[in-house]
Amino acid sequence: MLQQLFFGLAILTGTIGTGSVEVQDSPSASELITKAYDEWVAATNAKDMEQWSSFLAPQPVFLPPGSPALETKQDIIDYYIELFEDPSFQLECAMTFVEVAESGDMAWARGTCQARFTAPNGDLATGSSKWTKVWVRLRDGSWKCRLNTWNYNDNG
Repeated sequence: MLQQLFFGLAILTGTIGTGSVEVQDSPSASELITKAYDEWVAATNAKDMEQWSSFLAPQPVFLPPGSPALETKQDIIDYYIELFEDPSFQLECAMTFVEVAESGDMAWARGTCQARFTAPNGDLATGSSKWTKVWVRLRDGSWKCRLNTWNYNDNG
């Protein structure tokens, strides 16, 4: 009886038999952050505020150029609601670097964006920027943006 139990457990765990058991590596933290960032940009371009705001960490801070710090989630949402109201507003962004802390619970990333928007005179305008973000890993394993800052490239 004991031998049958051992044999059954061995088959279930894959330790006996001719087949092999494939072990799938889970995505790395940098891959998860890159995926989250790409989904965040897609939510931006869809102007889906509910989805967009789901990428914000608790107590986020955004530091937009030429504006006061946005130190609450609602301030950040209000800022982006105004951007989303522009029918021309679209982003093409790329994360060019991400580094995850040894602790595995924080990372920083940098990248670039090309923006299209309506200028104050009503014309279609474009601009480019560089950005830096701090990401934090929540208890559920998801990565969220805690700090976001960017500056505009001089296109003149």
